[in-house]
This record gives sequence, structure tokens and C-alpha cells, in this order.
Amino acid sequence: MKSKVIEINKYFLDNKINSMLLSISGGVDSIVLLDILLKVKQINKRLNISLFHTNYNFHNKSNHAELLCKEIASKYNMKLHLLSAKLEDNNFEHNARIIRYDKLIKLINNYKYGISLTAHTYDDQIETLLMKDIDNANWISRQGIRNLNNSVYRPLLNVNKNEIYNYAKLNNLEWVEDETNNDLSFKRNKVRYLINKNRYRSSYFNYLQELKKYSDKKYLEYLNKFEINKENYLLRKSKYFVELDIKFLNLFSSLESKLFINYIVLNTFKEDSLKISKSHWSNIDTIIRYGRNGLSINLTNRVLLQKERSSIIISIPRSIQDNIFINDKNDIYNWYDSKISFKSLDTNDNNIVSLKLIDNGSYISHWEKGDKIKLKNSTKKISDIFIDNKISNYDKLYYPILRSNNGNVICVPNLATMYYNEFDKSKCVSLQILNRGD
Repeated sequence: MKSKVIEINKYFLDNKINSMLLSISGGVDSIVLLDILLKVKQINKRLNISLFHTNYNFHNKSNHAELLCKEIASKYNMKLHLLSAKLEDNNFEHNARIIRYDKLIKLINNYKYGISLTAHTYDDQIETLLMKDIDNANWISRQGIRNLNNSVYRPLLNVNKNEIYNYAKLNNLEWVEDETNNDLSFKRNKVRYLINKNRYRSSYFNYLQELKKYSDKKYLEYLNKFEINKENYLLRKSKYFVELDIKFLNLFSSLESKLFINYIVLNTFKEDSLKISKSHWSNIDTIIRYGRNGLSINLTNRVLLQKERSSIIISIPRSIQDNIFINDKNDIYNWYDSKISFKSLDTNDNNIVSLKLIDNGSYISHWEKGDKIKLKNSTKKISDIFIDNKISNYDKLYYPILRSNNGNVICVPNLATMYYNEFDKSKCVSLQILNRGD
């Protein structure tokens, strides 16, 4: 495994990675990977290794495995993240994977780990490809387990189980065998059993590998297609959201749309949306194609997809900004991605506000349902003003609203301003959005 130590170290150096999170079960695969990482750390002293263990409380050795992980973390002074879960037997594998990866993503984001690692092996890959073939899965799924996907790195994917055990015994490593590995009620275990019983010819495994290569090639072709067509579908983009032209999405099949949405999520927010269930994706696809304006659905725990009039907005939650009180009209006020300024009068009456109203304790805040503004001949809901000006359901959440000290809306910059009986332009200023970064 000396070459594996060199390979992993090169990956860390090339990608300037100094911190990582290793998913460790206490089984032989993850124990071997940890030992290899410790050898890498001897070469690269800057590396910081943290551990993540999930105890499903499913078999007699579950607590033994957790205790082993705690001992290892203590021995090498590593941070250990523990997740305890109790799942029903029904669809255990699927649910366990979801809860584990959801927690993993949160840890990566919260602790700013450069990469996460799992100890999937070549045997895991063959089992996965075989299960996909049995299920007659689509070509995307036939890529199997990827060496590097999102923020997950699987450096042992080309190492078989015999090599793993030989390394563990040679280095006198301690591990815990999962008793459920012999439970044939689990689909993967049954497939593993059939493989071990030589129920399949080597030529069949070669066939599965060829399918994988084909899928990998096709996948890259699609990614390239998405990349070179950005000007056709990308309307706006920030670190918090991306807005897509819905006409472009409607040119795709359901499967292609799924691949495209995953590409967007992965490249914008570093999260993988392909972990969603078939029924969940069916709902997402329906919203994209037939959903009404404003309808939304979660892609992941963190990422939201929202249907707008002619676009799809995919976003992550933003920290709620506090109200900004107007203390100095010469200042420029930052409101999310907007910059707001009080300037000399311009020709846009929708920006003109009375100094008397501003000087009496005004502030910038969010739009709230039920907000109204007094116009010259009527009172109008702010929500209707947004609709008239085609402000999206997403954008209205972050649109700056100027209020008087009693909470009444004075101005919706660029859109509407409150009618004031003593309207005297000599005693007014212009409230303007200088720019909207989004």
C-alpha cells in the first residue's frame, strides 16, 4: 500500500487540503484507511484528521465498534463526531445511508473540512454495479460508486478485500466485524454471498465495468454540455442562489433534468441532490414542468428549489439580517446584496421620500405579509406591487423596505413611495438601490 500513501498525499497536496473527515465504522476497511492516513500524516505534518462514526444500535457489536472508535480518537488525539440512530428494519440500508450522509454534509459545512473520506473498496463497487444491473437501473446509476463525488473522496475504490485483510493482519490492526454482514435479508449481503459462491462469471463483471465506463463517458459529455451552454440557462448566480431559465429545463427529459439539477447543486453549493428518492424526484420534476408560481420543494436538507414565472430558483438559507436604522443620510447602507443610498432628487417619483418621515426614526427592514403603502389615490399591498413589477417570490424576501418609526411603509425603492400631504420636493430626498449584487 506504499503507492496508496503516495497517491493520497499527492491528492491532498494538489488540492491544498489540510483537514479531512474520515467516516469510520470500526470495520476492517475504515480501520485500514485510517492507518494509511496516519502514514500520510507522517509525511505531511499539516494534515488534521477528524473521525465520524455512526452507531445504529443494530447488532451486539455496535457499542463495541463505537468504543473502538473512541479509543482510536483518544490515542491519536483526533476529534470524533458521533451519531447515534435507531432505525426500523424496513429499508434499513437506504435510511441508514440517508441519515449518515445528511449528518456528514452538515459536519463538513459546519467545521469547514476540506474533504471527507470513506473506505469503499473494489468489492463494494462490484456489488453496487451488480445490484444496479439486477434493478435495471438508468445509465446515471450505472456509474456505481465514484472515486470522487462532491466532497467525498474514496481512495480505496481500486483495492480489493483480500488486499485490505492482508494489510490489516500485516500491520496488526484491530477491527470489529459487523455481524449483519452475514444477514442475507439485506440486499447487498445477498449479492455479496452470490459473488462469493461464484454464481457469476468473471466475464459478467467485465461487462459491468464496461457499462460503468460507458456511463462515466456519457456523464462527462452531459456535464460538458451544461458547462458550454451556461449563457442559455443561467440568468443570475450568487453564493446563495442560482436562477435558471425554465425554457432550457423543459427541453430535457426527466432523467436529463435530474442530472442537470444535480450538476447545478453540486457546482453551486457543493451538495449532491441525487440522493433523493424516486418519488421525491417525481415531485421535483412535476414542479419544474407544471408547478404554479411560488411552489417550492426541498432538494436536500439545505437546498430549496422554487418555481417562478419563467425560471427556477435553487437556493440555500440565508442569515436573517437585522433592521437597519437610518442615522446618517450620507451613509451607504448594505442590505443583503443591495447597496442603498439617499441621494439628491432624480426623475423617478417612486424614490422620492419626505425628510420629515425619514428623520423621525425610519429604518430598513424585510417585507412582511399584509404590508401596505399609502399612494395618492389609494392604498396598495406591497405584494401586489411586487407582482406588478415581476419581483420573484425569492427576491421579495430580501427586498429592502423603508419604514417609519411606527412600522408603516414609507418607500419600496424603485417601485413605490408613500404619498405625503405636505409634499415639498425641497424637503425630500431620493432613496435608491445603487446596485443589486444578485
